[in-house]
Amino acid sequence: MVMNKAEKIVAKALEMFNERGIEYVSLRELATELGIRVGNITYYFPTKDDLVNRLAQDLSRLNEQIILQEPASLFSFLERFQKIFENHVQYRCLLLSFVHLMHQNKVLSEAYKETEKKRYLSIVTNLSSLQERGYLILEADRNFLVSVFSLTVRFWISEASLSFAHRSAAEQIRQYVTLLAKLLMPYATEKGQAEIRQFLVSLGH
Repeated sequence: MVMNKAEKIVAKALEMFNERGIEYVSLRELATELGIRVGNITYYFPTKDDLVNRLAQDLSRLNEQIILQEPASLFSFLERFQKIFENHVQYRCLLLSFVHLMHQNKVLSEAYKETEKKRYLSIVTNLSSLQERGYLILEADRNFLVSVFSLTVRFWISEASLSFAHRSAAEQIRQYVTLLAKLLMPYATEKGQAEIRQFLVSLGH
């Protein structure tokens, strides 16, 4: 697919932000890498924040395509997180600079509040659906599980970059998806436990 000029800017920015960190790449450096003038970038993205916001929107769209689909089984529920984590790796600069961006970028901070609401509602709805289908018995621990899943989704890549930097991205994803799968095991019915074991086997356990 042939990219237009704005898409080329976004693609190169993502590459450089992932390699060096959002805070350490200027629009001037980005322009130099692209072989264009800074004005060619600011025509589409007046500030670096606007460029970062575009990347965040792209990631949000990718993840929404996943979370808005109701999982048919516990296996597919866990598989969704694997796909979300793969998207996170592709846009890892956003997650690694998460706290800084939330403090410095008001537009992104407001947009994230909506993203967080959607994610929370999605996890609650999915867990309830899985309980109704006989995969889980949650009782009073539903809010606990939602909180742990939300925290893991939000910060897994930051911890992985510190604790498992020597591992490949695929190995890091496997580590944290396995954590989520095993977290559900005590709450799973016999039917649910069979699906969790099947999922773990698919990861190579």
